[in-house]
Amino acid sequence: MGLKRTLAGFAGGQSKLLGVTPGDELRYAAMGGVIVSTALVAAASAAMAVHMALGTGVLVAVLIGLAWGLIIFNLDRLLVVQMTRQGSRRLTLMMAIPRLLLAIVLGAVISTPVVLKIFEAEIETQLTVMHARQVAEYNRETAQNPDYASIPELEKTIAADEKVAAGGAGITIEKDPAVVDARNQYDAAQKTFLKAQANVVCEKEGTCGSGAAGAGIAYREKVGIQEEARDTRDEALARLTAARADARAALSTAQTSAADAARTRLTGNRERLTELRDRLEADKAAHAAASKEDTGLLARLEALEEIAGDRPTLQTAHILLFLLFLSLELLPVLMKTLQVLGPETDYEKVAREDGEHRQRLDRERRDHELRTEQDRLRRAADAAIAGNQVVVDTQTEVMTRVLETWQQRAIEQAEEDLRHWVRDSGPVSPPGYAGTHQQNGVPGQRTP
Repeated sequence: MGLKRTLAGFAGGQSKLLGVTPGDELRYAAMGGVIVSTALVAAASAAMAVHMALGTGVLVAVLIGLAWGLIIFNLDRLLVVQMTRQGSRRLTLMMAIPRLLLAIVLGAVISTPVVLKIFEAEIETQLTVMHARQVAEYNRETAQNPDYASIPELEKTIAADEKVAAGGAGITIEKDPAVVDARNQYDAAQKTFLKAQANVVCEKEGTCGSGAAGAGIAYREKVGIQEEARDTRDEALARLTAARADARAALSTAQTSAADAARTRLTGNRERLTELRDRLEADKAAHAAASKEDTGLLARLEALEEIAGDRPTLQTAHILLFLLFLSLELLPVLMKTLQVLGPETDYEKVAREDGEHRQRLDRERRDHELRTEQDRLRRAADAAIAGNQVVVDTQTEVMTRVLETWQQRAIEQAEEDLRHWVRDSGPVSPPGYAGTHQQNGVPGQRTP
C-alpha cells in the first residue's frame, strides 16, 4: 500500500484524495511506475552514452546517468502533473500537443544510446569498414598532393642518377652524331659493295648483264665496280672507326662529369625523398590513428545508418526498438491525455470538490480577516477620537484656569498699582470742582 501510494504520488495523485477514491489509485500508481521506469531507462541510456562517447569510467558514467535519470523523472512528472482538464476538449488537446512533442524528443534521446548498445557488434564491424574506407580515401587525396605526388618521379630520377653514378648508364658512343653519320655512310657503302659483288657473280655465271658466262669484258667491268665499291666501303669503315674512337674518348669525359653531377643530385634528392616519405608515413599514421579513435556517438550513428541501408532486417529491428522506447516515454503523457479528454473520474470530482471547498474556506477566511481588520480599524478610530476629545477638554480646562489665574493676578496688580499711584499723587480734589487741571503732572478729572 505504501509503495502504491508513493508511485501514485509520483503521478500527481494526492494520498488523502486517493483514499476516498480507491478505484483511481491503481491508475495513478501504474502511471507513476511508468515514470520511474522511464527514468531508470534514461539513466542507463545516459550512462552508456557517456561511456561510449567520452570513454569515462563505469562509476563516473553511472553517476552521470543517475543525474540524467533524475532530470527525466522530473520532466516526465512535470508533463503529467501539469496536464489538467480544461473547459473544452479542443483546449485540452492543444495543451497536450506540446507535451506529446516533448515526450517524442525525450524518447528519441533516450532510445538512441540503448539501440547503439544492442547493435554494438554490428556497429564495431561497420566502423572497421568505415575506417578502412577513410584511410583509402585519405591515401587517394594524399596522392594528389603536389609534394607527395612528386615522390614516384623523384624515385625514378634517383634510380637513373644511381645508374649514371655507377657507370652503368649514360650516353653510348653509338648515339654520338658523328658516329651515327659515319655508320649511315658505311651502311650505304656496304650495301653498294654487296650489290656490286652480286653483279660480278651473276655476270660470270651468265644469269644477268650480257648473258654470256665467263670472265669477259662485262665481267671485268663489274669487277672494277666491285673494287671501287670495296674501297669506298673501307673508307667509310675507317671513318666509322675513327668516329667511334673520338666518341669513346669524349664519352669517357662526359660519363665522368655526368657521374659527378649525378652524385651531387643524389645527395639532395635522397634527403628530399626521405623527408617526403617520412612526412607521408607520419600523415598516414596520424590519420589512421585518428580514424581508428573515431568511435563516438556520431560515428556509431553513421555506421548504424549504413548497416540499416544495406540490411533491411536490421533496419526493421532498429525501428521497432526505437518505437518501443518511444512508447515507454510517451505512455505517461498519453495516458494523462486520454484521461483528461475522457469523462471526469471520481478522483477528479473529489479533487475538484476539494479544491472548491478549499477555495470557499479561503474566501471565508479572507472575509473574516477583512472584517476583523475593519473592526479593529474602526475601534482604533473611535479610540483616537475619544482620546482627542479628552485632550481638547483637558487643554480647555487648563486654558480656563490659566486665564482665571491671569485675570486674578491682573486685577491684583491693577489695584496694587492704583494704591501706589494714589499714595504718590497726594490728596484728591474736593467734590464739585469744575474744570480740568493738572497736578504733579497728572491730568485732572471733571466732576459732575
